[in-house]
Amino acid sequence: MKAYHISPIKNRNSILEKGLDTVDKKTGRIQYEHRLFFSIDKKDLGFDFVNFENVDCWEFEVKKSQIKKDEFSHSKNHFYIEERVDASKIKLVKSY
Repeated sequence: MKAYHISPIKNRNSILEKGLDTVDKKTGRIQYEHRLFFSIDKKDLGFDFVNFENVDCWEFEVKKSQIKKDEFSHSKNHFYIEERVDASKIKLVKSY
C-alpha cells in the first residue's frame, strides 16, 4: 500500500541520507512512543500536524499488517508504523 509522509524541507538532506525515522513525544498533552505518521491518500496529508509551507511529501510502500490507526487524527486516512523506512525505499513526490 502506498503511504505519504510529510516533513519540513529542512529535513530533506537527512531523509535522503538516512531515510524516514520514527519519533517519540514524551511531553505535552499528546504523547506517544516511536512512530512514523503517514496518510494513505495524497489529497489528505497531515499539514495541520507539521505546517502548510516549506514541506516535502515522501512516498513509500507499507504492508497493511504494519499499519496502526492514528488516534490523534480525525482522518480515516491517517496511520502510523513503528518501523523506520530506509532511504532506498522512499521517493520525494512533491514540495509545498
